[in-house]
Amino acid sequence: MADFEWFKMVTVALGSGLTVKLLDIWYQEVRRRSDRSQSAQHFVDEHLDPLLKSADELVGKLRSLADEDFKSLYDVNPLSERIEDHDFSSLLFLLAKLWANIEIFRIEGLSVTIAKDDRGRRLQSFLDCIESRRIRIVDRMSQRAVGELMLSRHNGALETIPFIEFVRLIESKPELNRWVAPVTHILSRTRHTSERQRLLQYGSVIHAMIDTLDPEHQVTRKRPSYPNKLSKDTRRDLKYRVFGEYLKFVSDTGKYLGPPKRGGPKKG
Repeated sequence: MADFEWFKMVTVALGSGLTVKLLDIWYQEVRRRSDRSQSAQHFVDEHLDPLLKSADELVGKLRSLADEDFKSLYDVNPLSERIEDHDFSSLLFLLAKLWANIEIFRIEGLSVTIAKDDRGRRLQSFLDCIESRRIRIVDRMSQRAVGELMLSRHNGALETIPFIEFVRLIESKPELNRWVAPVTHILSRTRHTSERQRLLQYGSVIHAMIDTLDPEHQVTRKRPSYPNKLSKDTRRDLKYRVFGEYLKFVSDTGKYLGPPKRGGPKKG
């Protein structure tokens, strides 16, 4: 009888110890997940605003150029040693600034799982979309190279260089042309409908990113879109590939696509 009681006591002790250990393991895992989630939220809070502000500047510039069908860029010579055209240099700068902020987000976030944050997860979807083969303006490595040209370190933190410094850098170092040439080539061909539509499609996706990640427009402006400037093919691609595949969570797609076309076959 005494042996049985002793066995019960040992069993209860072992069981309690195992329970405590399992609870401790569970608690530590929950805490790690919470810490990762908070870390992702803090990272997005810190780095999202600069990215959205640069995106907003770019959308504003593209909206202005779209109104005139990019005519101010028609006579630009991309091989010129000096960048004389203000619209050309500012558009090049704003693209580079956006890509630089994407690089900062990518570099600084290597140790952070941004998918733990809802905004981070949606931002990643937008970045995947604008870097996809059918949406991007230039290939990924060219985009990253141009973005890196804009970066500098100040007190250990990555920052973007100002406009005048960027233009001076491009003009004073001809060897950098190999990196910016793919971009300047596109920007100098806006006489061609295909090149204009590439820029307009890209701008529409960036516009949707701003409205989705800053719906109250606390750090960006609420801007009208330009669906009337989009070709039928561009609207179709945005509707079915961009918003139909990559960005299904974007709700007000009509803002970027325009109202549905009326009409159709008449009934007899």
